[in-house]
Amino acid sequence: MKEGQFLLYDRQKEIRLQAENVVFFLQGEIIEAISENQEIYYLFFYKSRFLTAKKAIRIRRHSYIEHAYKKGIVFKSPHPLINSLLSSNHPCHIISLNPLLTKLDKLYTPQEKAFILTFFESVIPKKQLLDEMISIYYEYRRNGQMFLGYRIIRILMDFAPNQSSVKKLANDNMFNKFVDLYNDKSDKLFAKDLIFAEKTLSSHKENDQCFLQLTALLQKESRWFDLIALFIYKLKVTPSVDCFSTLIKLLEHHINENDSVYILEELSYQIPSFLPVQQELLNKYIQSNNIDGVLNMFNNHHLKLSNSQVHAIGDMLEYLKLETYSLQPESLQTLLKQVIHLFPEKAEKFLNKYVILLLKTYDLAYIENWLKPLIENQENSRIFKKIDTMHQISDDLDEMQTLGKLYYEFRQLDKAIECFSWNMELEPDDPSPVQWLSKIFKEKGMIQESNAYRELCIQLQKRA
Repeated sequence: MKEGQFLLYDRQKEIRLQAENVVFFLQGEIIEAISENQEIYYLFFYKSRFLTAKKAIRIRRHSYIEHAYKKGIVFKSPHPLINSLLSSNHPCHIISLNPLLTKLDKLYTPQEKAFILTFFESVIPKKQLLDEMISIYYEYRRNGQMFLGYRIIRILMDFAPNQSSVKKLANDNMFNKFVDLYNDKSDKLFAKDLIFAEKTLSSHKENDQCFLQLTALLQKESRWFDLIALFIYKLKVTPSVDCFSTLIKLLEHHINENDSVYILEELSYQIPSFLPVQQELLNKYIQSNNIDGVLNMFNNHHLKLSNSQVHAIGDMLEYLKLETYSLQPESLQTLLKQVIHLFPEKAEKFLNKYVILLLKTYDLAYIENWLKPLIENQENSRIFKKIDTMHQISDDLDEMQTLGKLYYEFRQLDKAIECFSWNMELEPDDPSPVQWLSKIFKEKGMIQESNAYRELCIQLQKRA
């Protein structure tokens, strides 16, 4: 399947969906997805556990879904948190209202059940949901559990504030002491009503104290995906070293390495001036020998390397197989400057390796200019003198044999063949260019051509 694609099961039918985004809002998560028939589906989760999915016809105003996308934390697909939610809940099956109610009764408290039902206003008739929630309230009331009953009323007040039955319950004088308690929003209340606590803290998550209380609540419940989403949001709004350090620890413990890099790459793009993100991403690239990633960082950011980073990059450049990479010479030049400065004794080895690569695409004048900033003492540099010589004699037909030998040293066999062919035409009685052509064709695995030049060489030597 393509990235972001997954299967949803409706009885015996498979529905192939493409994830569009995910939103984290209060205790819930919603994945929006589109089917092959361009139908929109919403997958509902509570504390990262899949509940059910519904095909959307229209989204009601002021519904949970609308509030989620306005006030929640949204990530577009593809995103590791979408993958994490889906993989930890596979397979996802659509269930109707009655099996859903049974599932909620089995897994959650009555208050959680009432709150979860508010998720479905746009896909299940509101009256059905309201009747189910009010029945939970009356169950508490019959048992004399008035505070627990009032917790349900608070959910009803958010869900259907204009409903006459809800207004009547909310204005009952017997709940006045609870109204005062909720208006105070004390720590004591937060400990008793975690749903209200999270709603209140989430609405003020930009406040440092509320953010700390909210993260403590999520951590206590081991809601790692929600925590990661929250710290990503916080880092983008107000970047700080402490926030970033905590996020890195969360990623290390709960997200695989590739997904961690993906999240860091997104943050690198979204908050480019926050250097800790760039440094961490650079370290990830170095650890995985991702030279394209390292060069990309140097293209887009002004990074100062530590000696240990330079050492690691030097090792990477020394042993890297270059055939599979399309390296930008300017970025490579910037990187090599720092490596050669720390390891001057390896300068010729590094430069020889990359000149061989550049010769495949760039002309001699370009390569000579590319080398100049990398070599302090050009007169004592063998590689610079070779390239300079090649540049000087490149149009001199009398120097084709010398140029061919230098191209051969840099493993540019086709260019060497071209030079020795010119030399052979200009000096038809000289066996030397013919010997070179036989040797090079043999190295290229072109045995028939090699043998032909070898025979020609023997004939020339006999005539000499």
